[in-house]
Amino acid sequence: MHHLELVYPPISNQEAEWVKNDPSVQSQVANSNLYFIGQKPEAFYEFDNDVLDKIIAESKIYFTYTSGGKSDRGFINLEALLILRELPVTSTLDIELGEKMIRIWLEDQSQNNLLDWLTTDKILYDKSKGFNHINGLDKYRDFFKYYLHYVGISKRENSLKRLVIKPHDKRLRILSNEHPLNTSSRVTDEIVLFFFRIKSLEIMQYLNEDDFEEFGKNELEDYTKIISDAEKAFVKIMDTNYNEVKFNDYPFSTDGLFGTSVEKHTFSIGEDIEFITDKTTIRGARQRYPPQREGDFIAVSKENVELIKVD
Repeated sequence: MHHLELVYPPISNQEAEWVKNDPSVQSQVANSNLYFIGQKPEAFYEFDNDVLDKIIAESKIYFTYTSGGKSDRGFINLEALLILRELPVTSTLDIELGEKMIRIWLEDQSQNNLLDWLTTDKILYDKSKGFNHINGLDKYRDFFKYYLHYVGISKRENSLKRLVIKPHDKRLRILSNEHPLNTSSRVTDEIVLFFFRIKSLEIMQYLNEDDFEEFGKNELEDYTKIISDAEKAFVKIMDTNYNEVKFNDYPFSTDGLFGTSVEKHTFSIGEDIEFITDKTTIRGARQRYPPQREGDFIAVSKENVELIKVD
């Protein structure tokens, strides 16, 4: 069972250009060799006129989240954030409120003092992880949906270098050809990049003594085969518009899991994200305990590949 998990919060194409040279971002995205390019209507924060009074009186930042004609209310509990960061709740904070970003510093706006930054995509990601300083926003899954344009892998280097730092043909084509979903938005603000790694669980059956000679010799040791297979599975099922090679012969492949001893495997999105194409949708779900069957998954055997829907 292979779960795709983000190594970094989803970021817009514009934001990726801003952070691509940041060493901390590079170190996190270095763990990714599988990436998606999606799009959704640009999202915005809106604040009430008395937002500053509420910050002073309640230590809470109230906001309305809007995207694609939908909206939801939420607030950031500053005391809960300070407790999360193991700081006194009486600490002095510096706060920046913008329609695309909320940033919170301890005392002054130096990089070392940054306690949290919340773009309109990162707040959905953090909400899905259950951080208790983000309250309300109960309809977050309604906004955590993206039209999927492209699925890609990078075998020789990490996803950030392959997709952002170096010129990437499909990313540039998407930026050139797609139309904004909001008439007042730029495409670069609506295109969102997802950097995944794959976490796997393998179940093996031993039928006789000779089978134990293979103990420890599992296919998970070859991560390149897994990411190659994942790319083919998602492209075949989702039929993304900018993947020119459709892998019509999959599950047969020469560089994936077809030629290994794995008989059956699955791929799923291990995040509360839903990806949509003209052909279908795949609903992801974070791995929770106790386990709950909330997400769709792609089931692969030697003969067949199919999308199993949660419903």
